[in-house]
Amino acid sequence: MPGGRARSFRLGDRSELLVEHLLAGVAFTTRVPRQEDIGIDFMCSLITGSHGAGLIKAGPFFSVQAKSAPEPVVYQKPHELEWIMHQENPLLICVADRGASAMDVYSTWNLICAVQGGWNGQAPASRITLCPGESPNDWPGVRNNPDGSQDVLLGKPIIRVAHDHVFDENRTKEIAEVLEGWVAIDRENIVNRHAGLNWVVGPQTYETGRSLGGPHGGIFYWNPQNLEKSQVNLGRSATALWRVLQSLPEQRAMEPWKTGLPRLKELLQWLRQVDPNLAVFIGSLDN
Repeated sequence: MPGGRARSFRLGDRSELLVEHLLAGVAFTTRVPRQEDIGIDFMCSLITGSHGAGLIKAGPFFSVQAKSAPEPVVYQKPHELEWIMHQENPLLICVADRGASAMDVYSTWNLICAVQGGWNGQAPASRITLCPGESPNDWPGVRNNPDGSQDVLLGKPIIRVAHDHVFDENRTKEIAEVLEGWVAIDRENIVNRHAGLNWVVGPQTYETGRSLGGPHGGIFYWNPQNLEKSQVNLGRSATALWRVLQSLPEQRAMEPWKTGLPRLKELLQWLRQVDPNLAVFIGSLDN
């Protein structure tokens, strides 16, 4: 509006500026213009350290949504659900603490568990809500509600970043290492999903501000619609395993491959009939 701006908008603007300032210490950060805002505020590439004569390197890519408070983020309209269910990059929620000149960072890694599982293993959810700060009783932290909606419980922050941290090189390195571990898990799950490998791996426990350790848990999601992609992946994996074993003949005498090779060969003979395109990669099965 000419000559003024809503106070609530201005508070949000200041929160975004604070988040941008804090991110700049650990990532190359590009602000999304307001006219291009579709739910992401920043596109980031993690700073992974120095190389050569003080050169900082661009690392893993992720996106960020900045918030003024740890309130639930709701996706309910059809286009909103379509968008949040098909993220192709790790998404972090950064909640500004203006009074402390700091922010709390939340991973949305278990969003993919809600998407892959659907509502109670049935249809997609009618509403998906990301809940920063709400810790689950059951891993991986997806709550299926009676009304057909899902709550994705993001748990405690993965790290807290303060103004003083972004000017401390040792501290920014530690922050980047923590973020890198979370982004890597999210990236692996996203890539596997698009490849038709419907396994999701994530931390069962973690401490705010500490690099991911273990233990990690895994979940497998299956659906008859996955059959074609699973068949392709089986053929590719079996072929890759065969070629690796052929290139390392000394390994063939070792268990379990010594007894497993005949079974692998039998599988490949069948797979060549299912997918003739594999023949050129499998080669001869006579030895």
